[in-house]
Amino acid sequence: MSQARAPGRLDGLPPAGLCGSCAHALLNRTRRGPVYLRCGAASSDDRLPRYPRLPVVACPAHLPLADDSPADGRA
Repeated sequence: MSQARAPGRLDGLPPAGLCGSCAHALLNRTRRGPVYLRCGAASSDDRLPRYPRLPVVACPAHLPLADDSPADGRA
C-alpha cells in the first residue's frame, strides 16, 4: 500500500470535507485499486479515527494547508 499527501490528489474521489484541505490527510492506495483517506494526526491523538467517515464536517485536529490562504496574505 502506498501513501501520499491527500490535498490536491482528491480529484475524481468523493468529497472529503475538512480532510480535503487538511495537512494531516494521507491517501492509502492499495494494489487492487481502492483508495482510503487516513488521518495522520490519529497516530498521536486517541480522539481521532484513523480512517474517518467522510465527509468530515468537524475535527479538533484540522490543520489547514498553507495553500488555502489568500495570495495577498489576508485571512
